[in-house]
Parts: sequence; structure tokens; C-alpha cells
Amino acid sequence: MNLEEPILTEWEAKMLDEIEKYDTIKNSKEEGFEEGESKKQIEIAKNLLKMKMDVNDISKATGLAIDEINLLIKK
Repeated sequence: MNLEEPILTEWEAKMLDEIEKYDTIKNSKEEGFEEGESKKQIEIAKNLLKMKMDVNDISKATGLAIDEINLLIKK
């Protein structure tokens, strides 16, 4: 055994495991929230397009790029 290597106690190893699990769950929730927000902005953009709103104004209102909005028009 190399004396320079840190030795983790069983408790420390369990705590590191729990921290990793927590981080994984937290990141998954954040990704899900961001995906939901993106879908919401796309739906709003679609509704504004139906109302014949200008693409530049839709971009400002939703935060979507003009290219993204133009893709919605083509669909």
C-alpha cells in the first residue's frame, strides 16, 4: 500500500456515493426542466406564427433563434 494515497473510510465512501447520486438526480431534473421550457417556447412560437406575428418579434418574445422559428414555418 502506498502511504501517499488517501484511505477512505467506509463512511466516507458511502458519502461520496450519495453525493454522486444526488448530483445525478439534480442534473437530470435540471435537464428535464430545460427541455420542458424549450418545448414551451416552441409552442408559444407556433401560436404566434398562427397569429401572423413577425419572425423577429417572435424571436424576441420567446428567446428562440430566427433560424429555429424558420424551421417551424417549414414544418
